[in-house]
Amino acid sequence: MSFEYIIGPVLALLLGMKFTDLKTKEKDVKISELESKIELIETETPKKMMATLVPVAKAVQKLNQQVGL
Repeated sequence: MSFEYIIGPVLALLLGMKFTDLKTKEKDVKISELESKIELIETETPKKMMATLVPVAKAVQKLNQQVGL
């Protein structure tokens, strides 16, 4: 029995496993980056909404007082 019949498939299997491991690690890094961005958005969005809506609400309130509502 020749060693080529054993070494070839084993080598292909090892290279395939290494490639899969590298691709999985890249995806894990991307997922963790996206999760951190989502957390940042979740904390910043309410602050920005309040900063935008408070002046609008005050202006509407002032208009209602001027109109007499």
